[in-house]
Amino acid sequence: MLNKLFSLNSPSTEQRFQLLRNFSIVSLSTFVLATSLLAIFYRRQAVHDLVISTEESNITTTQIFANTLWPRYGYFLSSTQSLSDEALVAHPKTRQLYKDTLQGLECSQIAKFKVFDLQGRTVFSTDASQTGDDKSQSSGFLAARSGRVASQLDHRDTFTALQTTLEDRNLLSSYIPIRGGAANEEIVGVFELYKDVTPLVERIEQTQRRIILGSLLILTSLYGLLYLFVKRADYLLEQQYQRLQASEGRYRQQAGELEQALLELRQAQLRLVQNEKMSSLGNMVAGVAHEINNPVSFIHGNLNHLRGYGQNLLKLLGLYQHHYPHPQPEIQAVIDEVDLPFIQDDLPKILTSMDIGSQRIREIVLALRIFSRLDEADIKSVDIHQGLESTLMILQHRLQASPSRPAIQVVKDYATLRPVECYAGLLNQVFMNILVNAIDAIADKTENYTAEQHLANPGRITLQTSVIDQERVQITIADNGLGIPAEIQERIFEPFFTTKAVGKGTGMGMSISYQIITERHRGKLECFSTPGQGTQFVIQIPMQQPARPKRVRAEIDSNECIPTAEPAARITGQTQVVSRSRSAQ
Repeated sequence: MLNKLFSLNSPSTEQRFQLLRNFSIVSLSTFVLATSLLAIFYRRQAVHDLVISTEESNITTTQIFANTLWPRYGYFLSSTQSLSDEALVAHPKTRQLYKDTLQGLECSQIAKFKVFDLQGRTVFSTDASQTGDDKSQSSGFLAARSGRVASQLDHRDTFTALQTTLEDRNLLSSYIPIRGGAANEEIVGVFELYKDVTPLVERIEQTQRRIILGSLLILTSLYGLLYLFVKRADYLLEQQYQRLQASEGRYRQQAGELEQALLELRQAQLRLVQNEKMSSLGNMVAGVAHEINNPVSFIHGNLNHLRGYGQNLLKLLGLYQHHYPHPQPEIQAVIDEVDLPFIQDDLPKILTSMDIGSQRIREIVLALRIFSRLDEADIKSVDIHQGLESTLMILQHRLQASPSRPAIQVVKDYATLRPVECYAGLLNQVFMNILVNAIDAIADKTENYTAEQHLANPGRITLQTSVIDQERVQITIADNGLGIPAEIQERIFEPFFTTKAVGKGTGMGMSISYQIITERHRGKLECFSTPGQGTQFVIQIPMQQPARPKRVRAEIDSNECIPTAEPAARITGQTQVVSRSRSAQ
């Protein structure tokens, strides 16, 4: 209630009532503490007095018993070592002692009575089932055995009394030594008396409750007056504050509108820049692919003829050498000068290398065309694996070995997938962004590795595809790089957020990737990362894209955001690839 009472939003109100709040809290705490201490002190003192008075009563009862019954039964009770528990209970003197005890305790509040010998054995109890119990290690018995009276107040849910069973009772037990007589102070046994003090304890607890309730009544009255005072002051201040809040609300609304407009402007600017970049990149890729493809096709086609011509010429030279093993000196000089045997051996190798190189260029051109998908801007059924492979082809120069590290392993675990309806070019851009980040993470982790560390912990990227519920396809791209700290994982999809150095990242790659997957494909993009172990991106998109109204499609196309692809570089060498095939689950 106090928090609500003093939670005023106005700064002036907060300052004005700070002293009153502190005073109220301190006074409340002090009053509650004092009331609690008073109640605790009262209960402890009352219980102490109760124990003292009851203990004195038990001692008096014990003296009466010692003077009346002990002379008759003391010798018997002190010499029962040879009797078993059953024989002791059934002994005539025990039964007679039980009758005499009931008569003597009939008008008292004693609930149970026990007698122990000096060895701690229970030689008599008003509860016959406890006869024979060993109390030699009891603290109360040991105290009485040494000549002191020991008493303890405890609560029993169920207690076997003289002739009945008591429920939910407060009992005071006293261990009292039995002495031989006035002239003989030697301890000959120990008495234990249980006295029912439940009514006295209940009165103590009732008085304690009255103290607490009275204190709460006084406290409620005081704070009721305080509440009325503060409520009146709050009403007066609230009227003024509402006027100020209305003005502040208008200013906040205007600021929100300006902030939203600025954000939309930045997003529109980013979309224009990205669209322009992708348009330029697409035109460049198309032009380069076309210009390279024509001469490469010409070279690749003529290589077959050149190989045939070369084989014929080498065959003819072989015949000349066979039939004319000793040519003219002038011809022999030319043969030695050009090293004809080396040419005969190396020419087929050169032609084979040229054929491999031309085929390699054709594959790169095909990968660029597949990656850009310039002719597939709309939804189309494509092979997801083909898009992944084209992206790996473009990034192969970054995957291959370098002087500072070995090649990054690419592990492929592809399921059998049917063609998936998607925006192929946009989806390839997502693959590109995730793979580039994975390569950067591995490079940062292994930057200072030794040769032994590289061999023990090679960089690895795992590509996995699967079908979920026969309706969605899942693409998982995982790496064993640095990983992403927990405080950064929540922000990786935010626009303009990047941990890379200035000039190395714009902070838009993952944001645009998230937009492509969630908005364009109505899928899901998730990130799971463990710092120091690696990162895993999971992409889920429907196998078939639901139809969109033309108006919605036009709006989406106008707001398209596509990340900038990394330009293809000269690709040489081979990437270390491990492939595993499996069927869709």
